[in-house]
Amino acid sequence: MGLLDGRRALVTGSTSGIGRAIAVRMAEEGAKVVVSGRNEAKGREVVGEIASRGGDAVFIRADLRKPREAERLVDEATAALGGLDIVVNNAGVLRLGGIEDLSIDDWEEVLAVNLTAPFVIIRRAVRYMGRGGVIINISSTAGLSGYPGGAAYCASKAGLIMLSRVASLELAGRGIRVVALAPGVVDTPMIRALAPGGDWEGFSRVVAGRIPLGFIAEPRDIAEVVVFLASDKARYITGSVLVVDGGLIAGRRESGVSPGR
Repeated sequence: MGLLDGRRALVTGSTSGIGRAIAVRMAEEGAKVVVSGRNEAKGREVVGEIASRGGDAVFIRADLRKPREAERLVDEATAALGGLDIVVNNAGVLRLGGIEDLSIDDWEEVLAVNLTAPFVIIRRAVRYMGRGGVIINISSTAGLSGYPGGAAYCASKAGLIMLSRVASLELAGRGIRVVALAPGVVDTPMIRALAPGGDWEGFSRVVAGRIPLGFIAEPRDIAEVVVFLASDKARYITGSVLVVDGGLIAGRRESGVSPGR
């Protein structure tokens, strides 16, 4: 018997990285999952992986830079699943640049995907969710501890944390829990793209050396925590920000140089 048997879950940004791992683990625990992203080929691949493990999933393409696409995604996901119990707002983009250098277009894209889309999705999803519903917003340690060049990303992830807290207060009376999760450095395509000259091995050694536990997380490490938060085992957790970073920011006294996630 799985922790999420009979639950119906929408996971945004689930064609790769953390989102993919979350979708796969939720399906392994018995949830029926909507996989979503902009890349249909990768989305179908994730659905195929879930099916090969005996799980149940469908793919719905959506461009979360557009609020109407976010609304459509929720509507279509609910129709495909026959209801909606769990929403994981995982989709995110990273654009680095100093405040004087970052373009307005980059700023707006980061805020649109990382903060506005979760707001729109939450607002739309709650009309379909009943008591026992769970919304999990994937923020980042970047929303708790900034770094130079991360104005847009850090601001969006900090905003997502506060959105989660406010939503938890507004929805508690309806029996819907809202939790923010703040991963640290995770081995995803987004983080690998930051390696200078593509030298992931060298870059990862340096980064791991700054993490108290001494290693970079795998996407599944985050997925395991998300499954717990979505389950009844976490029924008394709402309005919280759970940091999953190997101790990265526990003793930080100055801005880091590497973004979380």
